[in-house]
Amino acid sequence: MAYCEEDQLGYDPTIRLDDHGNAAEIDVYDRETNKKHTLRILKTIMRATRSFGRHTRCFLCRDDVLAENVVVKDAWAHSKRRADSVGQQEKKEKENDLRDEVVFMQKIRDCLAGRDDLKGTFASIVHGGAVQIVGQHSTLEDNTDTAFGELLQHTSNQCEFRVHRRIAMKPECVPLQNIESVDQLIVVVADVMAAHTAIATECGILHRDISVNNMLFTKLPDNTVRGVLIDFDCAKDMADSDFSTWPERTGTYPYMSINNLSNSNVKRTQLDDWESLIYVLCWLGTTGINLNDEKQFDNTMRLAIKKWQGNDPFDVAEAKCFALSTLNNFVTNILNGFLDIEGYAELGGLVYELCDILFFNEHMSPLSHGTQEIDNFTLAKLLKTRKTLFEDLSGERRDKDMGVDKRNPFERRAECAKDIANDLLEAILAARTKALERLRSSK
Repeated sequence: MAYCEEDQLGYDPTIRLDDHGNAAEIDVYDRETNKKHTLRILKTIMRATRSFGRHTRCFLCRDDVLAENVVVKDAWAHSKRRADSVGQQEKKEKENDLRDEVVFMQKIRDCLAGRDDLKGTFASIVHGGAVQIVGQHSTLEDNTDTAFGELLQHTSNQCEFRVHRRIAMKPECVPLQNIESVDQLIVVVADVMAAHTAIATECGILHRDISVNNMLFTKLPDNTVRGVLIDFDCAKDMADSDFSTWPERTGTYPYMSINNLSNSNVKRTQLDDWESLIYVLCWLGTTGINLNDEKQFDNTMRLAIKKWQGNDPFDVAEAKCFALSTLNNFVTNILNGFLDIEGYAELGGLVYELCDILFFNEHMSPLSHGTQEIDNFTLAKLLKTRKTLFEDLSGERRDKDMGVDKRNPFERRAECAKDIANDLLEAILAARTKALERLRSSK
């Protein structure tokens, strides 16, 4: 028999059950107002699939005070600070935790408040903060240090520090797998990347985890759709002193950029997330954008894209490097594997254009093309056939100031990331316009 408070036994007193054992109420602490909000749980959207890691759960809830529905994300997120820091240093680290999704979402909401064109294209925070456990004698932040307590002092294993956070947000969205057509998909990803670009350039926050699960959509009254970018758990503040290189890998192997997979020391930029988008679209084009199209797909065993599912990140990076070494390679190994059904030709055309802009941009020299460094023999051959590598018909190339000593194409493109990202956004917004025209004409 144990004589202690329920939270010490592992119960979460901030989620309460009804008479049938179902979750009925959930408390969300708001850091901005320093208030607790009790919301009614309408249904469970996502259950945690494992006991360790982030243990993310999502609930559709009713905020009776605001008289609207919100989605509550409950997760144990990585944190840069530890609870055992002391004094003013603890206060400073707590206020400047550069891995805090709540801080990111508040900044995004405030920075983009005047952007009506982006309304509804990113998850907008309503309430959010660390879960607070109220005991008989004190109130504690729910994190791994307070959960394990003195046990941490008696183990040789370093426990990664996580904070239990809850975020109530809008809008309520639909999973990408419920999309009805390729044209709808194009509209959704264009909306998502427009929001992504604004969040990077105007808010100084890089998402770093573009994937199928983090791009959702809402249905509008006119039967069109709007894409929504969610989940800033892996995001990074571009003002962080460690922004240029991060030893951690973030994302899912099939969608991760080559830089990320290979643990490269090349500066991470918007281009890594655009590269992830290309991989997402390649995967959907190959396996099907929804359950109905997936029925017409055989399997990936005989396709080159299968190697993107490998267990070794360096092997996956090598497979992607080969597939994207030239446009011909990309067409032969990846685009030719797209499903041969209605709409997928348009998707393949968009993916080809995005790949061309990112990896073979016409405003960049051959040194900045592809996935491999140019060797001395090839460089000498190029210099022999042209006056300079840094001139084209439209004038000087963007990477003219880098010279020929720097030959890593990823490093060179990172220096011109903003311009290339603008090219990519222009292309995908043009594709969105055409997709909307096809959707409206088909009604």
